Amino acid sequence: MAVLLLSFIGTLVVMILLTIGRLVFGRREKSARGGFLRWLIGYTVFNFLLSVLIVYFSRPALTGPFWGWQWVLWPLFLSSLGNLVSFFVPAMEAASGRSLSRLSSGQTTRGAVAAGILGLVIVGVVGLVAPLLISIFTTWFDVNTKALAAIPNVTELKTDKLPATDQNHIVLASKSVAAYKGQQVLGSNGQNLGSEYNIDTDSYTLQSVKGHLYYVAPLSYNNIFVNLSNPQTPGFVVVDAEDPQAVPKLYTDKDASLAYLPGALLNQDLMRHVYLSGYTYGKLVDPTLELDDNYHPYWTVSVMQPIRGYVGDVLTEVLLVDAHTGVITKYAPGKVPAWVDRVMPSETVQQYLDWWGRYHAAPWFNPSGAGQQVTVGTPELLYNNVDRPVWLVPMTSSSSNDSSSTGVFLFDTHKNQATFYPLQGVGVGDNVVKTFSSTRSNIRNYSVASVQLYQIYDTPTWVAIYVQSTGSDSEETQTSGAIFQAVGIVDARNLNGSNVQFDTSLPQALQSYQQWLAQSGGNGNIPSTTEAQKVKGKVTRISSVLQGNNTVYYIQIEGQPYIFTANLSLSPKLPLVQPGDIVEGTYDKSGNQVVNFKTFDDISINLGQSPGSTPTATQTPVIVPTPTTTKK
Repeated sequence: MAVLLLSFIGTLVVMILLTIGRLVFGRREKSARGGFLRWLIGYTVFNFLLSVLIVYFSRPALTGPFWGWQWVLWPLFLSSLGNLVSFFVPAMEAASGRSLSRLSSGQTTRGAVAAGILGLVIVGVVGLVAPLLISIFTTWFDVNTKALAAIPNVTELKTDKLPATDQNHIVLASKSVAAYKGQQVLGSNGQNLGSEYNIDTDSYTLQSVKGHLYYVAPLSYNNIFVNLSNPQTPGFVVVDAEDPQAVPKLYTDKDASLAYLPGALLNQDLMRHVYLSGYTYGKLVDPTLELDDNYHPYWTVSVMQPIRGYVGDVLTEVLLVDAHTGVITKYAPGKVPAWVDRVMPSETVQQYLDWWGRYHAAPWFNPSGAGQQVTVGTPELLYNNVDRPVWLVPMTSSSSNDSSSTGVFLFDTHKNQATFYPLQGVGVGDNVVKTFSSTRSNIRNYSVASVQLYQIYDTPTWVAIYVQSTGSDSEETQTSGAIFQAVGIVDARNLNGSNVQFDTSLPQALQSYQQWLAQSGGNGNIPSTTEAQKVKGKVTRISSVLQGNNTVYYIQIEGQPYIFTANLSLSPKLPLVQPGDIVEGTYDKSGNQVVNFKTFDDISINLGQSPGSTPTATQTPVIVPTPTTTKK
């Protein structure tokens, strides 16, 4: 077993060092050989047991400086202290007139002092001095910081346009919403699972399953007694991330049960199971529950190796652990199955981009902060392509007063590859949440649960989810979950509460947002990544509605499957349109029943010169052909 082997090697190293120290002076002493043997056996047993505990519970990664064997310093440190104490305690007893302990009769010698001093010196050099020097020579000065900044393979683009977002796969559920819905289904299946199991809010993982976005979370043990009496948890819960009204599903069939999961006891703990299976040569990080297209649960575990002393972890392997059977399959980072959403840990991405922002265009010693950029918040999982997400990380200047972006990173979730878009002027940070909270439409003061940056209608756009907490009023905890109430959309370059399009449904909010963009653009020329569709036909119905400060006309055209909308910025003829008129225009095709006109004209309304008017010098006379007559 790996634990016993590593413990034996660690014990052997410690005892060799202590024995060398003891024999430096012990060879000059007249001490019984039996005392030395008792010392040797006693400390060997002590160090072996201590090493077993350290290896089993802490799972040291055998990588990096000293090949990861720094954990041996703990047994060495405690053994060294023990040798010093074993010498001085009997001496203090003798000085006080009390009876000497058994150790003073031959086991306690000057060799014990030598062993203790040598051990503490090694601990100080290897545990304190060496790490300091390694840190200095791998992370200080320009040559090292430039190497850190180059770890992420960054491609800087000249275009400031982010990839277009598929509006059919926008996330409308936060973790707090998923937690509330998941807890509901846990208590509604008649099995009283809530008495033994719980679902941690932080354990909900956003992922794509068969081209649809869901939150997935495992059932965890309520306490150690439930864990001891059950070798596995019943399964997991799946919550729709695109439709907050959809009913969540609880999977508890035989193949859905989880035999291994993080935080479980002893060998049932996922990371300990992986470590004891022989994966000791790297840092095991970011255990993530993911479902394949058959809804079978797997854990993904990333194996990292530092390349700059103690830092600069890079992804070397991906382990796919069957959560039901515990079978482990190893993959190269670029060879993982397509249904796995991510293997690059968000913490690693955050560290990479911190280094890049601080050092790629600025020197190591830079008190002024000139040329530096910093990340805004933590990486957000963005699904522009529903089958292949990216980590989105906005960047801003190092000034604490700056609340707009200097660019946006999209980091590949399968490999160490980042793309930097020089998207400047996008509002970031707390300013975004405050904008959504301040909109006048939010009359019930709903909390803003999450915000995500998308590219909608060729415009960088913040989309927020409004929720009502079911527990504490604190927006930070919301431990009891939250209920979805509305969605807000705002142009990321025009953060203002009055610009937020607030609605209870995403299609209506998108429609209002498109109309707002059309009006704010002057001529309603909303850029589109798809070819505009043309329509011409007879108006069957028309009605106007006041939305905010805008009058929006809803038009039904004979033979068309959509309801068309338009505002006065498109045409001054709109108030004059009547049923029976022939109209024409263009629009962007979408999956919604309501679409916005991009251009509009009522060809039944002739706005030419009235009879008897005098043409101006700039007007071109209209030539009307003379009708021809035929003789019968």
